[in-house]
Amino acid sequence: MGWNSYKLVTFGCSFTYGHGLADCMAEDGSNGPTASKRAWPSILGGLTDMQVDNASIAGSSNLMIAKTIVDYSKYDKNTVVVIMWSHNDRETIYNDKGEPKLHMLPGFLDDRMPKRFWHNKEEGPFKKIIKTYYETYHEGWNATLNQMIRMNFVHAFLKSKGIQSFHVYCEHYHEDFNYFKKFNVRDLNLKRFSWSDHFRIDDALDVPNPHPGPNSHALLATNIRRWFFS
Repeated sequence: MGWNSYKLVTFGCSFTYGHGLADCMAEDGSNGPTASKRAWPSILGGLTDMQVDNASIAGSSNLMIAKTIVDYSKYDKNTVVVIMWSHNDRETIYNDKGEPKLHMLPGFLDDRMPKRFWHNKEEGPFKKIIKTYYETYHEGWNATLNQMIRMNFVHAFLKSKGIQSFHVYCEHYHEDFNYFKKFNVRDLNLKRFSWSDHFRIDDALDVPNPHPGPNSHALLATNIRRWFFS
């Protein structure tokens, strides 16, 4: 199948956005204002001869990614979607206006996150909320259950619009794969990948806790092409 008549739209978090690559890093170490042209979506577009719209948002939880997919307004009959889902342990709670009321990453518990991620919150009280949530309420199995339902919904949502979607999802250590695979609809295009074997082979510039580097993005783009577009 030729893909050069299609527009590639990608969704994900900073691993899709390209945080830390040379064209996507602010002076404070946070991501740049626009997605990197050196991230895997642009590389994949070059490999498949497709125009690319990288619609990822750095820092996203999987719930945020799903909402971004539903809210995206530029689908057409020649759209093909690739989603790189984020870590299951990121949590977002929306208010009644559809705005994030509480957005939590385990990284908020230490000093790894750039200051802009605090969203003008007082660090002490906010860390207390996050610590309470992750120590008392968060369960990896439950987070994976939510993700399987969310991923299959997104597939069905895009299919209802006549849009083909492909999903890449990092293997999680706490998964009971034999159970969770029961949630996958028959025609879901899903690849569970290894972080170290299929993606992370070098570091970006955002030290001391860098994202994947340029060679990593090139490797992932090559793998996604092999998995779905060969």
